[in-house]
Amino acid sequence: MTRIRLRPAVALAAIAGASTLWLAACAQGASPTGGTESASPSFPAEAPGTEAVVNGVDAKQYASSDPDSAAYGFVTPSGKWLCAIIPTKKMAGCASHPTAGPLEVPGVPPIPSPDGGPPAEANIIAVESGKEPGFQNSNEALFPGNPNVLPYDTTLASDGFSCNVQFSGVSCRDDATDDGFTISTNGYTFDYTPIPVFVPSESPAPMAPTVAPLPQQAGGSNQCGPVVYPATGKPATVVVVKGTLRCDEAHAMLTKYFAAPDKSEPVYSFDGWECRLTGDPESAQIGYTINCTDDKGNTVVAQP
Repeated sequence: MTRIRLRPAVALAAIAGASTLWLAACAQGASPTGGTESASPSFPAEAPGTEAVVNGVDAKQYASSDPDSAAYGFVTPSGKWLCAIIPTKKMAGCASHPTAGPLEVPGVPPIPSPDGGPPAEANIIAVESGKEPGFQNSNEALFPGNPNVLPYDTTLASDGFSCNVQFSGVSCRDDATDDGFTISTNGYTFDYTPIPVFVPSESPAPMAPTVAPLPQQAGGSNQCGPVVYPATGKPATVVVVKGTLRCDEAHAMLTKYFAAPDKSEPVYSFDGWECRLTGDPESAQIGYTINCTDDKGNTVVAQP
């Protein structure tokens, strides 16, 4: 069966270890023929894989601390996805973070059992050298430990694979074939999504990675659940990307922002906060993606 490729036309705007990596021997890849790609999220129509690396980072800063491993891993700024380039496996893939449980993305097919048992839920989306991208199930961590954060609108490239993070999702590819995938909480597509060419990429300022924040315990969680934009009733996921802000404080701040009568400008300042609409045009129309920072070093993101 021919693999389905989705090419939605909504343009993206500029927007966010320490052991040998193992994949269980029982891991199997789910062929795209096992299910239909998600209808969302929205990704650009440009042909992927034809551009040079945009806003590349130093791969050494994302390398495993195990001297016997040449793997490179990162967490997205939202804290939702853990991804890794694994040269020994000739693959790049992403898994849910921090639970490493099912991907919980619309349209992901189950992984067929080779022994006729019940199918398993996919917990990795990956592209392997010389193979079409697909889904896998593994009971081993994709990249154990607490890897660094890959900032938005930057690319990690190593050993023939490239991964980038944008507000609308995280994307990886096999550079030799241009085969790849893009995934977000809204869905997935078996296409690599390049960073738009209008994102500044000439002599960018060095961007040092930060350590991915571990989920807070008694004090709350850095993933604070949804907030609803009143004008449309559509939800956005609230994430405390940086700082010590409690979830109730993050929700209260965003609620006040939503209620502001004069927030039509791209940047709106209030109560020591500065909020920007940094998502794609469709998201901006419904009030997010929103990135808010204050003078105390807190950063809160509300995104689809």
